[in-house]
Amino acid sequence: MNRVIFIFFTILLAACSAGKHSYNSQDEESIQWSSLRKLTWSDYKGTPYRDQDTNIAARTNCRFGIKINGLHVDVISEFIPGRSNVRPGKETAALLAHEQLHFDLCEVYARLLRKELQKSPLTNANVAAISRDAFLKYYDAYKERQIIYDNETHHGLNQEKQKLWNAQVATALADLADYAQ
Repeated sequence: MNRVIFIFFTILLAACSAGKHSYNSQDEESIQWSSLRKLTWSDYKGTPYRDQDTNIAARTNCRFGIKINGLHVDVISEFIPGRSNVRPGKETAALLAHEQLHFDLCEVYARLLRKELQKSPLTNANVAAISRDAFLKYYDAYKERQIIYDNETHHGLNQEKQKLWNAQVATALADLADYAQ
């Protein structure tokens, strides 16, 4: 019997605020994280919220999740264009780099989850519970880290802190290269 369990939690991140948003991921356009493909402003297809604080220049919606098929667990990290937006006239290279790092952080936590799941002895009886528990552990850490990132960089406005974060995330991705998709 093949059963498939699909779990996705979504984090909605903003250049000037952060929040959480959940929805059905079926039939929704997404871009899988890849070191060969960086985000561009044309990827941001959503419309800024009418009631959105006018100080919010962009929102990046990225998520990681798990798909369980038998004893095989796929961990996916993706960007959601239709739920990501940028205010007209705010499309700067510095802001895009800040938003890209939100997506890169998503991949860091996807890799940490892959690493954890690879060392876990999975059986038909425990695959769902172990995968769910590991996911929730890393998802909570991911949410917290995204908030810290925006707070420390002042949503990308503090360029010195942004440079530190760029280096930290690059190091984390390199250290976890064995767990890239």
